[in-house]
Amino acid sequence: MRIAVVRRECSLKKAGAERYCVNLFRQLQKLGHDVTVVGEAIDEELRKEVAFLPVTVNRLTSWTKNQSFAENCATLVRQHGFDVVHGLSRVDGLDTYRLTDPLQTHWVNVYYRQPWNRWLQTWNPRHRAIFAIEKRLFGNTGPRRIIVQSQLDARLLREYFGVPEERIRRVCNGVDTTLFHPGDGTDRHTVREELGLAAEQPLLVFASMDFRRKGLGSLFAAMRQLRCRDAALVILGNGDIRRYQQIAKQQGVEKRVHFLGRQSGMAKFYRAGDVFVLPTIYEPFPNVNLEAMACGTPVVTTATAGGADIVQDGVNGYVVPDAWSIPDLTARIDTLLALSFTQRQTMSAACRATALQFPVERNARETVAVLEEAWREKFRV
Repeated sequence: MRIAVVRRECSLKKAGAERYCVNLFRQLQKLGHDVTVVGEAIDEELRKEVAFLPVTVNRLTSWTKNQSFAENCATLVRQHGFDVVHGLSRVDGLDTYRLTDPLQTHWVNVYYRQPWNRWLQTWNPRHRAIFAIEKRLFGNTGPRRIIVQSQLDARLLREYFGVPEERIRRVCNGVDTTLFHPGDGTDRHTVREELGLAAEQPLLVFASMDFRRKGLGSLFAAMRQLRCRDAALVILGNGDIRRYQQIAKQQGVEKRVHFLGRQSGMAKFYRAGDVFVLPTIYEPFPNVNLEAMACGTPVVTTATAGGADIVQDGVNGYVVPDAWSIPDLTARIDTLLALSFTQRQTMSAACRATALQFPVERNARETVAVLEEAWREKFRV
C-alpha cells in the first residue's frame, strides 16, 4: 500500500508521538509498504529514510496553527492519491486515525476542575478550534477506523462522541526491547555517582515534556510525605523547569530533585531508578511506562491514564485513582521503596516480562491490519 503517515513533527529528538512516528514508518517500510510522512517538520537525517511532504501552516496564533494544519494537510494528501492516509495528528481527510494526543474535550473537563473555569475554557480560541476538529474527526464522516491504545480512550470515544464499536480498534503501544533492557546493573551506580547520591540512596524517575499534565506537582507533594526522607527524584524532559523548581522549593523538596532536561540516553536512568512515577492527569498511553518496565523498573501511574492497562498492582507496579490522590501516591511509592532485594528482583522480572509482550513489531503488524481493513472498505475490495 501507498501509506501517508500524518504527524506535525517526526523526530527522534523528542519523546512520545514524535518518536512513535519514526518507529512506525520504519516498521511499515520493513513490511514492504511505500510510506510518506506528512507534517510540519522532520529530522534532517530522517529525510534520507522516508519521503516527506511539508504542510504549510499559519503560525499567527495557536488557533490558526491547529486549524490551518488540519485543513492544509487534507488538501495535500488528497492531491497525492494515497491508498490509506493514517493520522497521528488531528487533521481532516483521514482514512484511519490513531488517538495519540489526549482528547481535548476530555482534558478540559478533567484539568479545569472548577465549573466556572471549565466553562470559561470553552471560549478559549485554541480549545474551540480543537473541539471542532475532534467533532469532525469522530463524527460519522470521520475516519473509517479509529485506533485507541487503551480501554480508557475507547470508553471516552463512546461517551463523548458516540463512536460505535465497529469503528474502534485497540492497538497497544510498542517498545524497542533491545534499546530498553535491564542491563548489567552498572547504570544504577553510575547515575548515582553523576548525581552525587549515596550508592544505595532510593531514586525515583519521572519523564515528560509536559510537567503540568503529567502531575509533577503531585509527585513533589508525595515526596514531602514519603517515609523514606532521603529519596531523590530525577526529572527527564524540557518542561517548565524554572516554574517547577519554584514549586519544589515551596514543597521543601528542592534539594532532592534533579532537573536533567532532555536526555538522549533515557534507558540508563530507567535502569538506575527504583521506581518510575508518572501521576498523569490524563493521557491515552504514555510510552515511558513501557520503556521503564522494559528496563525492569516498576511503575506507579494513575487510573486516568491509558498506561494503567498494563500495570498489575503488586506485580509490576501500582495504579492510584488520579493525580490528586496524594496519600495513595505516597503509600504506593513507599511500598516499592521498602521491598527487599528478592522482592525487587521478582518485580523487575515481571516488568520485563510485561514489556516483552509489546514489541514495536507487534504494534506495526496490528496497525497494518487496521489500515488494510480500512483500505478494503475504501475501495470495496
